[in-house]
Amino acid sequence: MRKLASLITFLLFSNILLAQDCLTGVVVDSKSKEPLQGAAVRLKGSNLGVTTNTEGNFKICPKNANQQTLVVSFLGYQTKEVEVSDFSKPFAVELSLLPYELEKVVITATLTPQPTWEVPAMVSVIDEVNVSNSPATNVDNFLRTIPNLFVDRSKGVFSKNASVTMRGLDGSNRVLILYDGMPLNKTSYGFINWSLVSPDLVDQIEVVHGPSSALFGNNAMAGVINIRTKEPKDLPLYGSVIAEAGGFGFMGSRATVGGKFSVFGKDVRLMVNGFWREGDGYVAEPPEIRDSTNVPLFLKEKGLTYKMVIPSADSSHFYVSGNVYTDKRGAGRAVYLEDGSYDSYTTSRTQVGYRGNVSGFSVDMNAYVQYEIYNRQNESLNSTGDNYRIFHTDQVSGDVGLWLSASKPMGELNRFTFGVDTKHGWMDAHDIYRTSTDQVVRYGKVTFGALFAQDELSLLEGKLKLLGGIRLDYASFYDGLLQVTDPTKNTGFSGDTTANFPTNSWIAVNPKFGVRYIPASWLSVYGSVSSGFMPAKLDDLCSSRKITKGFKLANPELQPEHLLTYEAGGSVKLGAKVRMDAALFLSNGTDFQYFVATGDSIDTGGTDIKPIVKRQNISSVQVYGGEFSVKATPAKWLVARGSYSFNHSRIKEFEINPALDTDLTGNFLAEVPMNQASVEVFFTNNRIANLGIIWTRIGPQWGDDVNSYKIEPWNTFDLRIWREFFGVKFSLDVFDLLDNPYIDKKGLMSPGRYFLFTVGYSFEK
Repeated sequence: MRKLASLITFLLFSNILLAQDCLTGVVVDSKSKEPLQGAAVRLKGSNLGVTTNTEGNFKICPKNANQQTLVVSFLGYQTKEVEVSDFSKPFAVELSLLPYELEKVVITATLTPQPTWEVPAMVSVIDEVNVSNSPATNVDNFLRTIPNLFVDRSKGVFSKNASVTMRGLDGSNRVLILYDGMPLNKTSYGFINWSLVSPDLVDQIEVVHGPSSALFGNNAMAGVINIRTKEPKDLPLYGSVIAEAGGFGFMGSRATVGGKFSVFGKDVRLMVNGFWREGDGYVAEPPEIRDSTNVPLFLKEKGLTYKMVIPSADSSHFYVSGNVYTDKRGAGRAVYLEDGSYDSYTTSRTQVGYRGNVSGFSVDMNAYVQYEIYNRQNESLNSTGDNYRIFHTDQVSGDVGLWLSASKPMGELNRFTFGVDTKHGWMDAHDIYRTSTDQVVRYGKVTFGALFAQDELSLLEGKLKLLGGIRLDYASFYDGLLQVTDPTKNTGFSGDTTANFPTNSWIAVNPKFGVRYIPASWLSVYGSVSSGFMPAKLDDLCSSRKITKGFKLANPELQPEHLLTYEAGGSVKLGAKVRMDAALFLSNGTDFQYFVATGDSIDTGGTDIKPIVKRQNISSVQVYGGEFSVKATPAKWLVARGSYSFNHSRIKEFEINPALDTDLTGNFLAEVPMNQASVEVFFTNNRIANLGIIWTRIGPQWGDDVNSYKIEPWNTFDLRIWREFFGVKFSLDVFDLLDNPYIDKKGLMSPGRYFLFTVGYSFEK
């Protein structure tokens, strides 16, 4: 580790400031001549690069005013190399559109635009081809074919939410989800509301496999998923209207409208998207164990999103975006009340930012506020029918964050990036038991602050790429409160209780080092060592409440868990039509957080007595595995992708609970698929019809920590057929084509085969 730290220090501070002459130009579409915003322009064989502004303009300053080769690339276009010898006047670069580009440009992995071919990490990209051709009712559906990424949405569109995990680690809070670069993960529970983002707005999704805490800090333990949304178009007026209807009484509509208008001499671009959906649902309880209280799931949701871009001087611009979303989803059980048990979310989010150049630095500054109101109603009846219970949860939570990063080429070999990251979150929840006297108040706050720095070094005329980074995080939990009034056996407390939890703080230091070597135009290999960490959620720090496993006690002393990963991989191109990527990794984790039974039990209103559990740092784990993907475009009308991954996730050491004498050492981690596979094929022939087929296989997984039973593997086939006539697009999606419903980790059934028909109209002026 001392050698690693020395090398990182060398990379971070080996920067040379040199006088520069600059090249200016514009990047446009070869056919329409429209400017391309966000195109990557870099000096061949170096780390010197910039992106184009809203008008497609760029400015790049090489070390020497001699003949230079610029590499210009943009998502969905053919990469072009341009020889430039005249620095005296601007010039234009025209890029030609491709049906599918094997080499994608990404930002998330290093905060600077780079092709995945050169990034020292495994990076997967969901591009515009996948977004437009894949059947998807939610954004997380796009991720199903990413290797070693498990999307658990077993009830389809009627699921309350999706759980997304990566690289053999359970728990959605171990994956950082970014929305245009800012976190969606909640400090209260850790997971995100995937329905907040409409699939219509997705431009590209970038998935960085493996720990990324050296840049992004907490939650980036298993990887990072960045959802990049579309920019408002540079058109006077455009829009679309979509209507959809499907099985289980599902129906909905979506609309987008955008355009540009002048404000104080600036062309401001604005886009607004709205949607609503409803559905009757299906009974998720397996037929053999259903009773009179089991009812179909139902769905009612609506949302509104806006995004505004305000151009400034040179290549700079400001943006403002926001979301408002509300839903109500039935939980599949009703006794006396019409809606029965349900969950309801009302979420609002505002995000503002600035991207541009300041004194030679590429600056990215973002701030966001996320506010959520959560309501839950739960009613139940025991097996004998003589004990009816109902309780409500009313919770308000929120997050506020600020991100500032700056990047600058230091000569032609180095690019230095540094920044600050702060975040504050809170939770205020009330549990009210209507059929008893119990009332519970749960409250807490947490604040994060971080500094990070990264250096990229390019050697051997761009064939060797070195990356070093380090981040220091500080966090503090405070104002924690648990208050229980008039308790009964429903909450398990013997009397009125007020617990003011003490302040708990922690510090985390996360380094990363990576190297990428490109010995030939068809081969690129890499290796990396990286660390990640995950702090405790507010819900685990200050909440004592009913959960699926039983009754959970708060643990204000819970500490973060840490992960160190060693990784090696590479990419191979077979001509211009096939690319293969592969990676192997070994991860060792410490202080992992697990629910541990206290030895006591409680009657929570179901048919069985449930254990009382507590989240604790009780074990270390080891995960090793591999992932493989292949992409091919054998013809202009045919795109194919395949993937396979496997994991071996086990508990390496376990602190035995004396009250239970249970030793989990050597057991597999629960709810982690041992292997996954997928194939997706898109046939695009606009003369007749377009066809997309997606097959996914989720391997077996253990259902609990003691490995007492396995969840059986399952396969699904999804089909999409679509055709466009004069701006009107018709599509038919069939989910689970072979009607092969499976049982999920909670013992509930997937919906099986169901249909979705969509018709939409788009216009531009």
